[in-house]
Amino acid sequence: MRPRLRAFVPLSTGESLVLHRRAEAGRLLPGPVSRKLCAMQEAPAVSVVLVDDHHLFREGLRAVLAATPDISVVGEASTGREAFEMVGRLKPDVVTVDVTLPDGDGILATREILGRNPATRVLMLTMHGNHYYVSQALAAGARGYALKEQLPTDIVEAVRTVARGEIYVAPQLPQDLATPPASGSRRSNGATNPLETLSPRERDIFDLIVRGYTNTAMAETLQLSVKTIETHRAHINKKLRVHSTGELIRLAALHGLVAT
Repeated sequence: MRPRLRAFVPLSTGESLVLHRRAEAGRLLPGPVSRKLCAMQEAPAVSVVLVDDHHLFREGLRAVLAATPDISVVGEASTGREAFEMVGRLKPDVVTVDVTLPDGDGILATREILGRNPATRVLMLTMHGNHYYVSQALAAGARGYALKEQLPTDIVEAVRTVARGEIYVAPQLPQDLATPPASGSRRSNGATNPLETLSPRERDIFDLIVRGYTNTAMAETLQLSVKTIETHRAHINKKLRVHSTGELIRLAALHGLVAT
């Protein structure tokens, strides 16, 4: 039997196609493969902006993505404010965002990024695997939620999935989190979720209270006055029928919203 030569060509799907070339034929087979490779070469690379305050992690992630022919890292930011300016200027296809940022909350930053740049897609990339963060990130408009502990090949696939407009949730997390509950949905005890009565701004503040933010910290994060924060907190307590932060935290725990 005469030997065959094999050439491994990376495809945009992350797989490798084995092309067989007979030594005596002197040509690549089959024809459709060549057409697919030409189309792949003509397709523009997925442009990505990285938002994370850990320089070494960004450096490693950039190296992983730079080694992928169909992905191009076009910018990096370490804060939410830097990200807003950079995404607005570069208009990337995908932005990776950490849940925690030095100047605020990555989930709130996601809402702001998408509010200003609706065509961009956000992939949360974080160490926090709490279900609460996942559901809140997807509710804020993120198209995916990946974990830093995943293999580099998994993160590359997450970027590609989000770039295609599909939802990605790390395999370590429950996949039903990718399907948001219908409005007015009921939990297993038959009760309607009381948090549905909160306005979007009140929900932002509720989320920050649960995470331990002070009124001053919330005011800085949301760019509101402390007085406005106090007014929203009063409305939240009234709607949820609680009288203290402790009662509010217990309510959050009852609905599985306390991060661990």
